[in-house]
Amino acid sequence: MAGRTLTTGSVALATMLVVVGGLAPQTRTLAITGVSVVDVVDGRITPNSTVTVTGQTIATVGQNGVPPPGATVVDGRNAFLIPGLWDMHAHMEAGGASWLQLYVANGVTGIRDMGSALDLILKMRDDTASGRVLGPRIFAAGPILDDAPGEWPYRMRVKSAEDGRAAVQLLKRRGVDLIKVHDHTPRDAFFAIADAARRQNLPLAGHRPLKVTLEELIDAGQRDLEHLDNLQLWKPCPGQGYQPGMCADLFQMLARRGVWQTPTLVAMAELATIGTPASSIGADRLAYASKAMRDAWAGNQSLFATPEVVRAMKAGAEVGAAVTAGMARAGVGILAGCDTMPAGFCVHDELAAMVRGGMPPLAALQTATINPARYFGLDETAGRVVRGNRADLVMLEENPLTNIANLSRIRAVVAAGRYLDRTELDRLLAEAKAATADR
Repeated sequence: MAGRTLTTGSVALATMLVVVGGLAPQTRTLAITGVSVVDVVDGRITPNSTVTVTGQTIATVGQNGVPPPGATVVDGRNAFLIPGLWDMHAHMEAGGASWLQLYVANGVTGIRDMGSALDLILKMRDDTASGRVLGPRIFAAGPILDDAPGEWPYRMRVKSAEDGRAAVQLLKRRGVDLIKVHDHTPRDAFFAIADAARRQNLPLAGHRPLKVTLEELIDAGQRDLEHLDNLQLWKPCPGQGYQPGMCADLFQMLARRGVWQTPTLVAMAELATIGTPASSIGADRLAYASKAMRDAWAGNQSLFATPEVVRAMKAGAEVGAAVTAGMARAGVGILAGCDTMPAGFCVHDELAAMVRGGMPPLAALQTATINPARYFGLDETAGRVVRGNRADLVMLEENPLTNIANLSRIRAVVAAGRYLDRTELDRLLAEAKAATADR
C-alpha cells in the first residue's frame, strides 16, 4: 500500500498542521481506509469504505478502495465516519477565541453565531475560513437587533422602523450571513427589519418579538425560531399540558411554511443553574469556561433564577424535548444549538436530550449535520460523507445510531481537510482549558 499509515495515537501529521502564524494546508491526499461510513440521510452504513480527501474536499468515497499513490493513509477499521457537527446557536463573544478549538476538539466543524460584536465575529470568521486559526466554519448574524432594557450584550439598538432598515443595510455591507431579532425588537422595527432582510436576501432568524404574534412573524418571512419560543411554543395548543398529537395543526403549519426550530434544550434546562450545585454540568466542563463567562451566568441568574423559575425551566426543557420529537415526526426542520453552554460538549448533550424526548438517534444526528446544511442551502456541498462535499468529518469509535452517546467517543476529526488525531485533539482540549485561566 502506497503512502504512510497513521495509527490512532500518531502525532506524525501534527507537525504538518501547526506552524508559526497559522495552520499549514493539508498538502497530501488523505485516505481513510476500512471505515464504516454513516449516511445521515437514510441511516445506511457502508462498511470497509475508503474515503479520500484532497485539499478541503472529499475526493472519493467507495467500498474496498485503494488509496492513491503518495496518500497519507489513516486506518479507519472498527470506526464510524460521520459529517462534522454543527452548533446552530453560538455566541463566540461569550466563549472567546479558545472555544474555536474547543468546538473542533469535540467534532463541531460549523457554527451559526447568533449574536456577537460585529468586528469580533467577522474577524473570527475570516481567520477560520483562511486557515490562520483552527476553528469551525462560521456563519454570523453579527449583533442582535433589538432594544432590550439595561446593558444586555451582543446588541445593536433599534428603536424604530428607520433604525431597523438602516441596521440591516449596514450589516449587509459588512457581510453578515443572516439577521437576528429578539424579544425586545420593537414591533415597527421588526417588520422593517423583515422587509429589509428580504430585499437584501438575508435569512431572518431569532426570537419572536414580544409584540408580534407567531403568525405575523412567519408571514413577515422569519424562517427560524429559537428556544421553542422561550418554551411557550406548545402552550396555545388545545388541552392540558403537552400530549402527543395535541399540537398537530401547529406542527403541520410549521412544516408547511418551512419554519426551522432551534430548541436549545440543554441551555433552557441549565441557564438558571449552570455554575451552581443545582446544575447537571460538572466541573470538568466548567473548566473550559472563563471567569468572565461564569460571571455572566451568575449575573443573569441574579436577575431571574428564583427556585420557581429553576423548576419551571427544567420542566419546560423536558417537555420541550418531547415537543421537539413531535415536530420532527411532523416534518418540521430541527437544528441543534447550544447558546452559551460549554462549546462542543453541548452539541453531544443536546442530541442526547432530543433522544430522551423520543427522537431516534438518526433524526437527532440530522439536526447537527444535514439539517444545518439544508438550512443554509448547502446540502449539495456539506452535511454528508459523499464525493464533492466539504471535508468536515468525525471518526467515532462506536456507532452513533445505536447509542447517541457514542458521539463523544471521537477517534479523529477532519476540519476543512485537516486531519487531527486523538493526541492532537487532546492537546487542543488542554490548550482551551489553559486559555481560560487568564480570562
